[in-house]
Amino acid sequence: MAVTLGDAEAYFAVNVLHNEEWTEADAARKQRALTNAKNILYRVYKNYNEITKPLPDAAVFEQALWLLRADDAIRKSEFGVNSVTVGGMQISIERINTTVAPQAALIIGRRVGRSAG
Repeated sequence: MAVTLGDAEAYFAVNVLHNEEWTEADAARKQRALTNAKNILYRVYKNYNEITKPLPDAAVFEQALWLLRADDAIRKSEFGVNSVTVGGMQISIERINTTVAPQAALIIGRRVGRSAG
């Protein structure tokens, strides 16, 4: 089943406590986040496909929220920046893979039989 904006709204209203990034975004930004989230997850999890083995909707929703939460420092780290200084305060960014939201990975992992904990 294809993810819809309406389903995402219902999911975030009930299942996610800290959902401000989602609730404060406009409908167009939310739709872009859902589309981008779905595209990223299908590229990473190649054993899933939209027709015969769709991703769990909750994984796409969590990935969309992850994308909306990505601050400027995280986006810069994807381009190799390893520290940011703002007002005399320096933040070092550890180079870790932030492509997939941890919650999305747990949902997909459970879906294929791996333990979440």
